[in-house]
Order: sequence, then structure tokens, then C-alpha cells
Amino acid sequence: MSPPLDSLPLIQALVSLMETAADNKFDVFFAGAPLQVTRPYAVCYPDIGIKSPYHRTLVNDGPDELRHQWTYVGDGPEQAAWVADKGSAALLTVIPTVAGRRVWRTVEESVQPMRRDDTSTGLYYVTAQYLTRSDPT
Repeated sequence: MSPPLDSLPLIQALVSLMETAADNKFDVFFAGAPLQVTRPYAVCYPDIGIKSPYHRTLVNDGPDELRHQWTYVGDGPEQAAWVADKGSAALLTVIPTVAGRRVWRTVEESVQPMRRDDTSTGLYYVTAQYLTRSDPT
């Protein structure tokens, strides 16, 4: 059986991938944004990964699965949609590189409708959940 996923290097690779996609046009944060942050921005909320319960071999080995939610935030619906488009395109088309791991293409698992945070802020956001599988090389 392969060793368990060390999730932090894969999470860091995904955040780095998003920072490249942002091209200094929006900020990217890990596990939360500062209170007084300038919009637009994207935030990654990952889990710590598990062995795939569905893709096991005869010796009970399988790829590691890392689920991560991204929240895309903007000053209005158009800006939130723009950040979501840039972020999703990056996550779904670029395969991150992690030393010692074979990383599979990320897939989108679900998306929630865009919504306004509340009427006082003008902030809009979209959340999307993704799955990235990997295994040791």
C-alpha cells in the first residue's frame, strides 16, 4: 500500500497555479481571506485528502483524492463571474506539478449559484468544488 498523501505540497501547487492564472489581477488566499481585503480575489478551502474509496486495486491501493473548494469574490456579479471563469479555467486545464507524485487532471464536482453576500457590502461570490487525484511515482 502506498504512503498517505502529504496534502500540503499539492495544496500549495494548486494555490500557485491559481496565482499564475490571476496574473496580478486578483488576489489568491489559502483557507481564508484577510478582513480588509481588496476585491476581486479567490480563496482555496481544501480538505486533507483521502485514499479513493472507488478506485482501489486488488491489493486495496488507490489514488489519493484531495477535494478543494474555491470561493471567487468580486465587487459585483460580473467581477465575481470573471474571477470564477479565470480560476476554473486554470484548475481544469493545467495539471499541477508535485515532486514525487503523479497528479491527475482536476475535475469539477459541483458549483453553487452566484449570490450576494448581503446588501451592505456589494460583494458577490461563487463557490465551486473540485477533486484532484494523485499517487506516488
